[in-house]
Order: sequence, then C-alpha cells, then structure tokens
Amino acid sequence: MPFDHHELAALPDIVAALRREWERLAAPGTWWSGAERVAIAAEARLARGVEAATPTDLPLGAREAARVLSSAPHSTGPGWVRSLLDAGLDHERYVELIGVVARLAAVDRLTTALGAGHEPLPEPRPGEPSRIPAEGTRLGRAWVPMPQGRSIVVALDHVPAETEAMKDLHGSLYLTIEEMADPLIAKGLGRPQMELIASRVSLLNQCFY
Repeated sequence: MPFDHHELAALPDIVAALRREWERLAAPGTWWSGAERVAIAAEARLARGVEAATPTDLPLGAREAARVLSSAPHSTGPGWVRSLLDAGLDHERYVELIGVVARLAAVDRLTTALGAGHEPLPEPRPGEPSRIPAEGTRLGRAWVPMPQGRSIVVALDHVPAETEAMKDLHGSLYLTIEEMADPLIAKGLGRPQMELIASRVSLLNQCFY
C-alpha cells in the first residue's frame, strides 16, 4: 500500500498525517456525507485518468467541480463558480469540495512521486454531515464567502473544518502556519530551497495565486 511505502518509513509524522486525511475523507463532513466525500475524490481521480469513478448520485455541478478543480484548476474563474451556483451547488458544499479535492491532490502527488502509486480510496463511514454554518464570513470580491481579508490561509473558512484539515496536512507536508513566518527554518532543505521548489511547482501547475 502506498502509505506503507519504504520511502515513507523514516517519516512517521507524514504517514500519520496521510492516514488522518484518509480518515477525514471517509467520515461525514460539514455539508457532504462520507459516501459523497469519497465519491468527490473518485471523480477528481477520474479526471486525472487514475481510476473509474464510484457510482454516485452526486449533483452534476459537484461532479464538474471535482473534475475541473482536479485536472484544470487554471480554467476556473468567477463566472465558472457562478455557473455551479446556478446549477444548484451552494457555497458551503463548493468550499468543502475544494478542500477534499485539494488535499487529495497533495496526497496523490506525494505517493506517485515516490513511485508508490495511489492509495485506494477509503470505505465511507456512515453518519450525517454536521451542517454547522460558519460565522463571520461574507461574499465580497473573492469567489466564495470569507472573513475580512483575502489571505489564502482563510480561503476555506466558510467551512471551518476544511481550514483545520488544510492546516493539518500543510504542516506535515510543508510548514505549519506559524513556521511560515520563519525565513530561517529548515526541514532537510533550507527555506530558500523550499520556496524555489514551491515556486517552480506553482509555475508548472499554472497557479495564479
């Protein structure tokens, strides 16, 4: 199994983070059920030609969002987001979907870079989404409701659980939010080396942030 790959054996903290992510993926979220979250991940992988999608009753807007965000995120824009909303996908479910697809991409890129392939998607866990609404977010110039300020760190705050999940995986695979303020930090690579690689990857992925 990719999470047991020998290249990860010396990185127990990263393996633990990957397993936590798989547990989150399988569990009911804030607005999507566990089965729906796993189906979103399957649609995202299908768009990258990884595996067949699990049969699902996901709304067409959710299926399109998962596929586009996974395979062609550079093609998104405010008009595209509005088209999803017009198709019935509300902001809450869209933001949670972004979190699921983005973290899946990070996990899949890591395991494939190690030559380990893709970890099988988890079996969904039963239960209902919490449906706890966010507080203090509003729609402004950003494409989704956010707190005041437009930092990428709060981009998923309309579904707070997705922000916390992002921080958990981000801290293990890169740097914690607190560590990002330290220009001298080193984790195998020095900070300038990390940022050089990050910039190159962002360019190749056509990241427009």
